[in-house]
Parts: sequence; C-alpha cells; structure tokens
Amino acid sequence: MKRKGIYKPTVEDAIEIGGIETLHPGGFALTQRTAELAELKKGLKILDVSSGRGTQSIFYSKEFNVEVTGVDISEEMVKTASLNAEKAGLNSKVKFQIGDSQFLPFDNNVFDVVINECAVGIPDDSQKVLNEMVRVVKQGGKILIHESTWRKNLSAEEKEEFSERYGTTPLELTEWLDMLEKAGAKKIIYEFEQWSEPEMFWKIRKDREVKHWFFIMSITEKLKTMKRIFTKYGIRGIFTILKNERIFFRTVLQGKLGYALFKGEK
Repeated sequence: MKRKGIYKPTVEDAIEIGGIETLHPGGFALTQRTAELAELKKGLKILDVSSGRGTQSIFYSKEFNVEVTGVDISEEMVKTASLNAEKAGLNSKVKFQIGDSQFLPFDNNVFDVVINECAVGIPDDSQKVLNEMVRVVKQGGKILIHESTWRKNLSAEEKEEFSERYGTTPLELTEWLDMLEKAGAKKIIYEFEQWSEPEMFWKIRKDREVKHWFFIMSITEKLKTMKRIFTKYGIRGIFTILKNERIFFRTVLQGKLGYALFKGEK
C-alpha cells in the first residue's frame, strides 16, 4: 500500500503553484462545446463548480450573456477570479465565492445549468460532487462535466499510481456514466474520442497555441515554477514533478488516457 503524498507535488499541484493561466485539455474549443450543449442564453443562472481563476465563468458570461456564480475551495483562486471578472467589466454578472464542491453552499433547485470543467475528480469523493451538482440544479436543468477518462484497461495498481501522480482521478467511461445516473442525472449523452487525442492535451493555453507538451510553459515560466516547487517541497519535489510530468504525457501518448464530455438533465 502506498503512502499518501509520496508523489507530491502532482501535475495539478505544479499547475497551481506555477500560477500560470492554463485551461483543461481541449482548451476553449471544449468550453465552447460545453456551453453549446448547455444551450446557454440570456436569463439563465449558471453555476461554475470549482471555477478556479474564473476563465470559463467569464467566457460563459461574455459569449452568452448569462449570469454566472463561480464557487471554489481556494480563497486565493476566488480573489483572483473576482479581479479577473472586474478587469473584464463583468463583476455585476459574474460572482465568485468560497465553497467545497462536495458540500455546495446553495439551496436545492437554484440554477438552470451547473457545470464542472475538469475538477470532479480532484476532491476525495467525486460521487458527492456529482450529487451536489444535481441537487442544486432546477428540475429540468442541465448538468455538464468533462473529465479524464481511461481509454484502455489498466490494472488497479497502475490506475492508483497514475492518479496520485496526476492529482486527479480518471475513471472508466462506464464509471462516469454510472456515477451520473446514481446522482440522479437523466438523458445522459457524452462525447469521448473527439476530445481524447494527444493534441487536445496540448491546447491548454489561452494566450498561444502549444505545438507540443514541452512548450506548455515558457522557459521563464518553468524556472519560476521550479523555484516555487523547490521552496515548498525541496529538491526532491523538483525530481518528483519532473517524473510525474513524464509519466503523465507518456500515458496520454500511449493512448491510455483520454477526455470525455458529459451532459445530463435533472
């Protein structure tokens, strides 16, 4: 049995520590597709669960003229997101607050659409996250998620090790579907292979096109991130994150890991 934390910092840790503005695999193309499936339009109330720096929330409001509430467990992320909304001139339509996705701070049946982009698998209990998303959406409302999904059959040990190195928990396609059904979602549809090719994993910068995983960060950004990792985790942390990144990208290139978009209704 592995000791928890032995693979820290994870890939997700490095992204957060670096403070670099990155998106999920698929970039804005996947966020756009998520919004289209959600049928976003003026007058709808949207909840963006685990909203991070607010990039997607601001995109929804700007492109589809909707009101968005973003919720994130990190106080720092909420502050950054609020500043970003203010800079975009949308602080009257996009609000952010602190909250745990496993215990959303909202009443039942509040939102027309509830979205979680790439963060269902990060908390300890992904089922609770889905349960909460369904709870706070209105009857007939839509729930959308997209998440890391296994493309090949792997051993339980390989899955567990990879999850600890990645910092989130990929699941089988059938597992995600079963969990959505258990949460109470109906009329579930999904898109899988079109978001699963390796090039989709490089499209995570909003400021430039990335041709290869190695260039996701500039040299300056890499040095800054490594310095922060060293300060928090020491030299062992540097070697750990470099190994974790190599294993992550190798897993993608080997076609073991993909990405899926899901939509359900309450």
